Parts: sequence; C-alpha cells; structure tokens
Amino acid sequence: MFSPGWVVVVAGFLILLVSWGSQFAFSVFVVPLTVEFGWDRASTSGIFSLSILIFGVGSILAGKLTDRWGPRWVVGLGGVFLAGGLLLCARIQSLWQFYLCYGILMGLGVSAGWGPLVATVSRWFSSQRGLAMGIMSIGISVGIMVIPFLSSQLILAFGWRTSFSLLSLIAGGIMLGATFLIKAAPAPCKGRPADKTPGGPMSVHPPDWSLTEALATRAFWIIFWGYLLWCTGFYMVSIHLPAYGTDLGLSPSAAALAVSLIGGGSLFGKILMGWLSDRIGPQRVLAINLLLQAICIGGIMLSRSVVPLYCFAALFGFGYGGTGPQLPLVTARFFGLASMGAIFGALILSGQIGGAIGPFLAGKIFDLQRSYFLSLLIGALAVLTAFILVFLLKRPIHASEISMDRISNLDTPRYRS
Repeated sequence: MFSPGWVVVVAGFLILLVSWGSQFAFSVFVVPLTVEFGWDRASTSGIFSLSILIFGVGSILAGKLTDRWGPRWVVGLGGVFLAGGLLLCARIQSLWQFYLCYGILMGLGVSAGWGPLVATVSRWFSSQRGLAMGIMSIGISVGIMVIPFLSSQLILAFGWRTSFSLLSLIAGGIMLGATFLIKAAPAPCKGRPADKTPGGPMSVHPPDWSLTEALATRAFWIIFWGYLLWCTGFYMVSIHLPAYGTDLGLSPSAAALAVSLIGGGSLFGKILMGWLSDRIGPQRVLAINLLLQAICIGGIMLSRSVVPLYCFAALFGFGYGGTGPQLPLVTARFFGLASMGAIFGALILSGQIGGAIGPFLAGKIFDLQRSYFLSLLIGALAVLTAFILVFLLKRPIHASEISMDRISNLDTPRYRS
C-alpha cells in the first residue's frame, strides 16, 4: 500500500537539493570574491563558517517548532530566508554585508530544512526508515553535484553577482513550491509495526526521551562530539577542495568538478548504505563510512594529479553519503520519535560547530603556510576519532525501562530451594 510519506520524501529531496546545493556553491564563489575585493581566504571562509554555525543554532529552534506546529510552515519560512539571502548577496559591497546576507540569512534558511525533514520522515516510516531517509537525502548529493558546477558556469558567463541572483530564483522557487507537498505524520505512528532491523536496540519501539532527558545521557554527548569531529573534517575538505585543486594546477572548472564528484559519490553512498542500514543497523553503517572518509582524506592529502584527486573525492563522497542519513536514524533508535526534532536539532548544532571550525581553520593554516597539507591531516584525524566514538557507542537505558524490569522481576514466581 502506498504511503503518503513517500510524497514527503520527494518534497524533502527537492528542498535538500536546492538548499544544500546552494550552501556548497559557496566554494566556487571564494576565488572570484577574493580576487575582486582582496579578502584573504580565512576571512572569506569565515563567512561559510558563520553560515553553518547559524544553521546549527537555528536547527534547535526549527526542531522545536516542527515538534509543536509541524514542518510545512517551518520549511517555508526557511525558503524565504534562503532566497532573500542569496538575492542580497548579489548586492554586497563589503565583507560585513556578505557575513550578514550569506552567513546569517542563508544559515537560517538551510536550518529550516534538514532537521524538520528528517524528523518528519522518521515519523512516517518504520521498517523502511533507512531507505526513505537515504532516498530523501539523495537530494543533498544531487545538489552538491549539480549546483556548484552550475554556479561556476554561471559565474563564467554572467559574473558572480548575476549568478547569486539566478541562484536565488531557482533555489527559492523550488524550496517554497515543495513545501506544499509536506504533510505531518499522523499521530498513531507509534502503533505501527516495530522496527526489527538487525542492529536495532530492541524489538519494540524505543521509549521517547525528552530533550532534557537526552542531554543527561553519555550517548547523546558521544554522538554530539562524533558529529562535531566528522563535520570538522568533512567541511574542511569540501569547502577548500576547489582551491586545493587550483593550487595543484587544475583549472577552476576542473577543480569545481572535484566537489561535484563528492556529490556524485554520495549519491551511490546514500542508496547502498540506506539499503544496508535496514539490514545491519545504522550504527554499524555509520562507523564503516566514517572510517572510509578518514582514509580518503589521507588519499586527497597525498594526491598530486587530477586522477587520484578525483578518485579519492568520489570515494570520500560515497562515505559522506553513507554517513549523513544514519545520524538521525541512530538518534531515533536511541531516543525515540516524540522529541526527535528538538533532540536532532541539538545534535545538528554540534555538526555545524565543527563545520564552522573546519573551513576557517583550514583557511587560516593556508594563509600562514601556503599549503593545505596540515589542514587535511587534522581533518583525517578528526574523522578517525569520530569513527572510534561511534564504534564504542551504546544505547542509553530510559528510566521507564528500568521500572518495567523491576515490575517484571516482581511478577516472576520465586521458589525456595
């Protein structure tokens, strides 16, 4: 029987395509902006860092509003912020204006997409949750693959100002239009069949944790720090990869293609790992893909020509594609669905803190050393540490489960020897 949740998946696909694609298109605007205004790469990268930090802070509010009012209005408001931020970027004359228009407005726009959508899709699905999340998040992959490359061609043809305006019309129109397809999951979601995926924590639905309860667990903070470290390494590589490619002697278009390959690789990672997640569990899939990304960053660090750079970029993207959708799935398995928006919104903040640190740190190191070698080494170690944390992660026990165990023990007949 067809579930209306699949319509939400399609809407989420489109929204993530344009919002994340526009966010990652920043990487191809770095060089023309630094050339025109004379900004150093650390200052320019700091704009993206602010954007994803605002993304993280806004995700907490967006998650809470989604839990209370539903996703449609939250995502629609995000579309207004995203379109307005891109349009205003076409008019900037100074660095602080770029920080305001892209750093703050774009960050708020993207924050209203990912968290509310994963919370909504998680509530629509049970046995096929991994597959649904993987298909929806393919929009991120397609966006990263298409929009940065499209933006680079627009910049060559029309200049960066017109390119921002065109991107505003495309992204804003699609994001706002897709919100009409979003529908909140029905309340009886808890009554659906239990999730019996191998690697799942239990054969019945996990208890629902509040955000306050989740914050008191060790598991939440392990996920928090793992997410932060992963995003530190991931954004460090993905944002500076075009500049790294041009430093190796590639043309701007060829260097932008490396970022598109991350998106292309992640497309396959989301499909295959979403399927695998429903069979062996999201935590195991998450650990596998973090390890793969750490290895690939090392490969990019050692690349000196276009072929190995492209190969490791594509494999890095495959690992990225297999990582992103698993984080909300692990969150849902550990903490339930009632406060999923707020809990995952808080975890998104951790990722965006890491994402803010990574690009700025890499730009600062480059300005000091004129090389990305140390930055890539730090990124690889950060992702490797995230793998270790996820590998050691254990599901927390809710107070209600302890109470039920005590009741079960009292009901068990006891016999004297």
